[in-house]
Amino acid sequence: MAVEEQVLASPSRLQGPDGATVTGTRRRALDAVAALRAEWFDPMVRQGMLGFVLVAAGSISPAFIPDNSPLWSIDATWVVRTPVGSAFATVVVLAGIWLVLDAWMRLRPRSAGRHDFRAVLALWSLPLLAAPPVFSHDAYSYAAQGWLVTNGVDPYQVGPGALPGNFADAVSRVWLYTPAPYGPLSLEIQRILVDLTGGHLLAPEAGSLMHSYLAALAMRVPAVLGVILIAACLPGLLRHVGARGLEADRGMWLAVVNPLMIAHFVGGAHNDALMVGLTALALWLAARHRLVAAAIVVGLATAAKQPAALAGFAVAFMALAPAERQWGQWRTILRRTVVTGAIALGTFVAVSLLTGLGFGWLHAMAVPGSVPTIAPSSIISRLVNSVVLQWGFYEWGGVISGAVRTLFAIATALFMVWLAARIALHRPMAFVSWGLLAAAIGGTALHGWYLLWGGALLPVARPTERVARVATWVSAGMLFYYGTNLAVRNSASWVGALAILPLLLLMLRHDRAQWRTPSVAVPVTA
Repeated sequence: MAVEEQVLASPSRLQGPDGATVTGTRRRALDAVAALRAEWFDPMVRQGMLGFVLVAAGSISPAFIPDNSPLWSIDATWVVRTPVGSAFATVVVLAGIWLVLDAWMRLRPRSAGRHDFRAVLALWSLPLLAAPPVFSHDAYSYAAQGWLVTNGVDPYQVGPGALPGNFADAVSRVWLYTPAPYGPLSLEIQRILVDLTGGHLLAPEAGSLMHSYLAALAMRVPAVLGVILIAACLPGLLRHVGARGLEADRGMWLAVVNPLMIAHFVGGAHNDALMVGLTALALWLAARHRLVAAAIVVGLATAAKQPAALAGFAVAFMALAPAERQWGQWRTILRRTVVTGAIALGTFVAVSLLTGLGFGWLHAMAVPGSVPTIAPSSIISRLVNSVVLQWGFYEWGGVISGAVRTLFAIATALFMVWLAARIALHRPMAFVSWGLLAAAIGGTALHGWYLLWGGALLPVARPTERVARVATWVSAGMLFYYGTNLAVRNSASWVGALAILPLLLLMLRHDRAQWRTPSVAVPVTA
């Protein structure tokens, strides 16, 4: 950010607007306020913020709010539980998505330095901070798992349903009796947040209805922290890979103010956000040759959610001197990798033991894939299973479905090996981004926020314009998918169907304006 560079290049005490000297820290705070003010006066920024206000307001509907939510005790909310009311709430959400996507596409930089996208992120996130979790029930599951830990029940052995009450009643039936697949750090944070949200004025009784709801809202804290880490580290990572000017600004646009990230990480409060944020921090530290600190953070990120372990390879490779970045130096590469892996693994083990949760997640790794999702392996295995059952081979259905998933796992592993051999040494950050995307797409389960594992770091891979274009369409498409999913859950599928054409026309118009007209050339090779 230009302001930060000026501060770093200036003395520690600077002249303030009133003539008084101010410290560098205060100056940065003043600059942040000035950036927020400047972005607020941009019509498209305000339009995007209004869009997220509508998403937040429309999310107060039966789609993702549990039946036992204290929100339903508010007199006015009975309206949205009627067919007309839930359909109207769906219209509000889809209108918000339209406004957000339109604003996002219009903000795509055509010249450098026009926007501070971290300020835009703050403004667009604000409406979602107090909203109920959007597009997902996961935050309620997190709270219920934290409630299990608080009560001395091992969430790696049983599901939230093992402890009946308000916390369990808020959990989606799909996950009510499944153990937690998350890392020990995530579960410990969930326990702490459950403890902090009970026993005070708003929720005087632990385990009460209000306590369970506030605990679910509190799951936004680590998610927002993850988003802050992404936004804070990404500019430095872009500079490290040589992205400057317009390319860097477009990278920030693609990742930091991506509506899919804001909706799922801030709005949905997914613990994936903390994993990605810590991964970005680890890469940032590695770029500054702080190998030990970077490896420790990789261990913490993996303790939040396991896919972050992939970043350990990048941290090790980033510690290599340029002359060592060739496979002929395999002894040096192996030594760096072993040292990094040992530190990261030691951190992970320490977190597992200190929390008392151990390694029970190993028994729950299959939980995410136990329900149908949009993962290619899930879709194909269900199709194959359906055909096999139609032919009457009932005993082969499960076997063939399992074989399809296994083939996808093997293909993903082979792709990882190919990717490592091709780019890991010379472009380790790109390896992390593409590797995490491959892990998400090739896994047994896929949700929109899984694409953000590597998608939030995609700019540091310095994608071509074609790849950036595809990423933009995928982001918009996934956000619209969750909008229509909300319509189905609100028994208003017709609203989602009617919204398809306007949203498609919107994206086609912007696609033509952004990529089919001459623009400033941007270098894309690393």
